[in-house]
Amino acid sequence: MLIKWTRIIAKGQWNIYLFFFVCFLYLSSCNEDQKEGCLDYRYANFSVNADINCLDCCKFPELRVILRHRISQGDSLYPVIYKDQSYAFAQGDSFIIENLSFILSDFHLVDLKGSEVPVFDSLFVRTVNLQRDSVFYSFSNSFLIGNPNLFQKKKVASVFHNGLGVKALRFTLGVKAPANGLTPLEFPPNHPLVVNQSYLYQKEKGYIFANMQLKRKAFPLESSINISLSGNDFLNTIEVPFFTNAKAGYHQEITLEVDYAKWFKELDFSKDPPEIIRKKWMVNLVNSFKIVTVLEVID
Repeated sequence: MLIKWTRIIAKGQWNIYLFFFVCFLYLSSCNEDQKEGCLDYRYANFSVNADINCLDCCKFPELRVILRHRISQGDSLYPVIYKDQSYAFAQGDSFIIENLSFILSDFHLVDLKGSEVPVFDSLFVRTVNLQRDSVFYSFSNSFLIGNPNLFQKKKVASVFHNGLGVKALRFTLGVKAPANGLTPLEFPPNHPLVVNQSYLYQKEKGYIFANMQLKRKAFPLESSINISLSGNDFLNTIEVPFFTNAKAGYHQEITLEVDYAKWFKELDFSKDPPEIIRKKWMVNLVNSFKIVTVLEVID
């Protein structure tokens, strides 16, 4: 009698196992028809067609900056032309431009409350000190080189703005420590700070925050001017006002225009010593930027 009941119980257990196995196959076939993707609308790759939320696939929206280089003459704006074009300014000076350049870093959007919208790009750099020990640095990976000979449209940060209104773009003229203490060879390949031009980096000065190389048209053999800004005294935070609703999940693509004519306001190269010219130039440079377009983009 015991043997008979054992056989009945065993047969019932197999039926249960078979039931769960069939259910597993059915659910598996259902999952095969479901699409995986990012289901959070605040991210750039939000997918309305996804059925299952992906694991760590959501991508932050990007803050992108396009630099537009212009120089005003009277009431008109013109592209900057090196060497073949002379420019006249209000103080009576006339110059041929051989180089104009600057370095911007640490970009942030500023919300309506005046707070910086969080960014999520960090760069980790390993160096070796004099004792041959490894030294590691981490800082915001947000840099942009400005030069009229370059067209730059670049991602400068990953942002997470939650669809809040934005009232300004904030950034720094120059390169802060510890990045300014590194050499171009210590950055990853293709990084903006991997440069070999002396107007962007010099071993004894570090990174050159801004540079102008000019010639006076009247005296081309005697009037070469080469002035640069470098070091902590010339680090400066710049805030350019604008307004956008900054829709959640959209890339923010900002065209930032610099008017180089403003750099020369009240500069007297014939009378002012270099220290005074640098101080005046610093003030002028901060006020030479404006935002001309803001686009919300989905790639």
